[in-house]
Amino acid sequence: MYRRIICAIGLGSRESAEHAIRTSYSLLAPGGELTVAHVVERFPTTQDNPDSWAVSVIGEAEDKLTMLCKRLDIPAFVHVRSGPAARTLLTVAKERNADLIVVAAHRTDILDRIFGSTVDHIIRHAHSSVLIDRIENS
Repeated sequence: MYRRIICAIGLGSRESAEHAIRTSYSLLAPGGELTVAHVVERFPTTQDNPDSWAVSVIGEAEDKLTMLCKRLDIPAFVHVRSGPAARTLLTVAKERNADLIVVAAHRTDILDRIFGSTVDHIIRHAHSSVLIDRIENS
């Protein structure tokens, strides 16, 4: 059982998000803290802060994840940020002092082989345990 879990939610289906949240919650110690995190990635810019489009997308994602957690009756903190996915998720994990990060993995494609995947980066750089949830797409 883990005291502080980060559940990374990507761009997959609602069913995948529900599965990841339920899995994360099942691993939580009594009195533990679950954080559901999503990152809005953009092409690199010179700005340090999200633009108005990213701010509206962040707000919409926060609302949807909050409603999903309420519907599942799972108490969780919701964090949605913009930036590079792997680095941003690792930052959230560090800030929340997480002892587990739950991430979903998809089948590797050519872009992952060229640029590396978010999951690979998290595994290599996390200061906590990482659970890779391999959900088969139907």
